[in-house]
Amino acid sequence: MPDRAPVPSTATTAVEYVAALRQLKAWSGRSFRDLTRLARQRGRILPASTLASALARPTLPSLDIVVAIAEACDLPPDEVAEWVGRRRQLAQLEAEAETTAGAAPTRAALVTPYLLPSGPTSFVGRKAELSRAGHILRADGQGTRTVVITGPAGVGKTTLAVRLAQVTVEHFPDGQLFADLRGPHPRSGVSWHVLGVFLRALGVSSHSVPAALEERINLYRSLLAQRSVLVVLDNAAAGRDVQALIASGPKTATIVTSRSVLPGLDGSRVPLRLLSEPEALEMVKRMIGEERVAREQPSAFQIVNRCDRLPLAVWIAGARLAARPDMPLGALARALADEHRKLDELTVGDVAVRASIELTYAALSSNQQEALSYLAQVNTGDVAPWALAALMDTSPADATKLLDDLAELHLLFVRYTDNAAPRYRMHDLVAAFARDKAAQIRTPVQTERARLRMLGGALGLACAAGIRINTDFDEVPFAAPPWSFSDQTRDAVLDDPLAWFRDEYGFLKTLAEDMLASVPLPAAGLIVALAPFMQLSGYFDDWLHLHSRAMGSVTGGPVGASLRRNLGELSTIVDDYPAAERHYRAAIDMLDPSDKARIASTSAGLAYLYRLQSRYAEAEEHFARAIHLAEEAGNDNCLIYATTGLGVTLMEQGRRDEAVAVFDESLRRSVVIGYLPGQAQAWRCLGQISRLGGDYAAAERHYRTAERISLSLGDQLSATHARCWLGDVLVKQGKEVEGRRVLAESLWVYRAAANRWGEAAALHCLAEAQLAAGRPDLARRRAEVAVAIWTEVHSPYWLATALVTLSRARNLLDQSDLVRRR
Repeated sequence: MPDRAPVPSTATTAVEYVAALRQLKAWSGRSFRDLTRLARQRGRILPASTLASALARPTLPSLDIVVAIAEACDLPPDEVAEWVGRRRQLAQLEAEAETTAGAAPTRAALVTPYLLPSGPTSFVGRKAELSRAGHILRADGQGTRTVVITGPAGVGKTTLAVRLAQVTVEHFPDGQLFADLRGPHPRSGVSWHVLGVFLRALGVSSHSVPAALEERINLYRSLLAQRSVLVVLDNAAAGRDVQALIASGPKTATIVTSRSVLPGLDGSRVPLRLLSEPEALEMVKRMIGEERVAREQPSAFQIVNRCDRLPLAVWIAGARLAARPDMPLGALARALADEHRKLDELTVGDVAVRASIELTYAALSSNQQEALSYLAQVNTGDVAPWALAALMDTSPADATKLLDDLAELHLLFVRYTDNAAPRYRMHDLVAAFARDKAAQIRTPVQTERARLRMLGGALGLACAAGIRINTDFDEVPFAAPPWSFSDQTRDAVLDDPLAWFRDEYGFLKTLAEDMLASVPLPAAGLIVALAPFMQLSGYFDDWLHLHSRAMGSVTGGPVGASLRRNLGELSTIVDDYPAAERHYRAAIDMLDPSDKARIASTSAGLAYLYRLQSRYAEAEEHFARAIHLAEEAGNDNCLIYATTGLGVTLMEQGRRDEAVAVFDESLRRSVVIGYLPGQAQAWRCLGQISRLGGDYAAAERHYRTAERISLSLGDQLSATHARCWLGDVLVKQGKEVEGRRVLAESLWVYRAAANRWGEAAALHCLAEAQLAAGRPDLARRRAEVAVAIWTEVHSPYWLATALVTLSRARNLLDQSDLVRRR
C-alpha cells in the first residue's frame, strides 16, 4: 500500500472524483462495514449500502458522504478539507455547464415531493393513536422511525395514516411520499414499481432510474440518506415488499398500514380498534348534521351499531343518508337489521364494505378461506381451536395455525381467558361476508355434517372433562359420539378440565341448545354432560332451562332417563322434594332393568331425597339397592355416594357407631380410587359424628379437611356445607367472633344459590351462636325462620332440632321477662 493517501486534485470530472474515492478506500484497507462502523464512532451515519452505491455511481456523492468517507479513512483535517474543496469545485463546474446548455436542473435535491392524497373530512376519535404515533415520528436521532398501523378492513388505517402525515408535515420539509401497495403492479414486483415512482418523484429522470431492483434500492436510500422525508406505504401485504421501501436515514420516517400484523417488520405497532359508540355517532353527525341525528337518535344508534362501529361502514351509511336528505334514519336502520341485505346496503358509489373485505379474502389460501367460511356458520360467538378442528376434521394444532393466520390479517379478533387460553371471534360484517361465501362453496348437507362433527367433538370432550373433575356418579349416556377426537388430542385439550369447562361453558350450552331441534340425542347428551359443571358452579337456572328444553325433544331411553335424574337432583338441591321424587321415579321407569349403573345412581338420588324427609325405611331400602347395583355395575363413585348416604341415614336415627363404620369405609374406598367428592363427603359426615359427640376440636379438623377438598374441586356449595357446621363448632369452642363470621358467609352463599335447606341450617347455627352470646331475642328470630323453612321443605329431623333451639330461646326470654317484672 502506498505511504501517502490518494488525493483528488487530479480529478477533473465526477467520474474521476468517484474513482479517486474508490482508490482512497482501497488505500485504507477497510471494508464497507469497517468504514460504516468508524463513521458511526465519529457521529456520522454512513450505511454500507449507501457507501457502496455512492462509489458505484458516476455522479458526485453528497458532501456529507465525502466527509464521512475521508474521516473514516483516518485522513487528517487538511486532507479532508482538500477532498471537500475539490468536490465543491466539480459541482460548481457541473452547474455552470448545465446553465450554459440551457438544461433544466435534474439534481434530486431540487425536488420536494408531496404525494399524499387529500385528507379525510369526517375524521373522528383516534386521539391516543395520533398522539403516540406522532411522538414516534418526531423522535429525531433515535434510528429508523417506522409506525405500523394495523387493523381489519375498513377500520380506518389509511385515514389515520394520512391524518398523521398531515399533522407532522412541518417536521418533514423535504417532502412526503405515498404509495398504495395494493394497486396493480408489473411482474417485476411491488417494490420495483414503487421505487421507480418514488425515484422519479425525487427528481431522478426516467432514463436515469436503474433497471435492477437492488440498484433502485441503493439509489433510493442514498437520495434520502440526509433528507427529512416522510414515506407512507399504504395497504402493505408482506414485509418483504415493505422492507425495500423503508429508508434508513436519520431524518426519514415511515408509516406503514396493513391488514396483517407484519410480524417480520421492525417498527412500533399502532393497532386500530372499532370506533366507540359516541365516536361512530359523531361521524354520522358531521356528515348529515346534528339536528337530523337528534330527531331520530334511537335510529342513529341502531345504524352505527348495525354497522358494528366499523369506520368504513359508518361512513358509507352516513354518505347514503347525506345523499338522501329526506330519507328517514329508521328506514336505513331497518335495512341494516337484515343480515342477508346488510353488505348490499353498505355500498355507496364505488365504495363498499364487501369489496374492502374481498381484497383480504382473495389473498387467503384455500385452507384459510375454508376456515373462515366454517367459522361464519357457528352461531356460538367466539370459538376455541378444538371447535374449528372438529368442523374441518383436522387437528387442534393445524386449526390454531389457521386461526392465528386469520387473526394476523385482522379477520378475527382474539382474546385470552383467565386461563390464558385463546378464543377467536369474527367481526359481524366479516361473518356476513363469509356466510355468503360459505353458501357458494358448501352445500347445506356438508354444513350440517361439519356442525355435527363439532357437536360430537364437544360431547366427547365434555364427557371426558366431567369424568376428570370427578364430581358425578352417573355416566354420560353416549359411549360413542357421532364424531370424536383421539384420546391423545383429548388429553392435550383437557390439560385442566375444570378450567376448560369454565372457558367453554357458554359455547357448549349455546351449541347444545342450537342443535336440539336437528340432532336431539347428541345435543341432549351434551346437556347431560354439562350437569356436573353446572352443579359445581351453581348454574341452577341454566340447569333447569336446558334440561327442560331437552326433555321436549328426548322423552325416553338412557338420555331421557339421565335428563330426568339430573332434574331430580336439581329439585333436591333447591328443596322442591315432590318434584324431585317425580323426576327420579320417572327416570327409573324409563330405564331397562339391565342398565344397572343408571338404576343405581337414580336409586341413590331417590334414597338421599327420602333421607332428607326422614323417611328412613325407604331411604335404607333404596341406598341398599343402589349399593348392590353399583357393585355389580362397577360404578365405584355411585357405590361410595350410596354408602355415605346410608351412613347419614343411620346417624340421623341415632345409630352412630354403625354410621362411623360406614363413613370410615366410604373414606377408605374414596382414597383408594382417588374420588375426591367422596372423600369430602366422608370427612364432613365424620365431622358431624364428632360434633354430636361433643368432640368439637376433632369436628373442626374434619370440617376443614372437607372444605379444602371441595374448594379444590371448585365445588362452592359442598364447601359451604362443611363451612356452615365449622362455624357452629367454632362457636362451641369459644371462638364466637370467627364462628359467627363463618356462619354469616355461609348464609350468603346459601341464599345466592337459592338453597333453602342450607339457609335454614345456617340460621339454626346462628341462633345457637346468639344463645351462646346471651342474646335470646336474636336467637329466637333466627330459629323461627329456620323452623319455617324446614317445615316448608318437610325435613322432620332438622325441624325437630330447630324446634329445640327455638324452645330454649323462648324459655330464656320468658325468664328475662319474669326477672324484669319482679
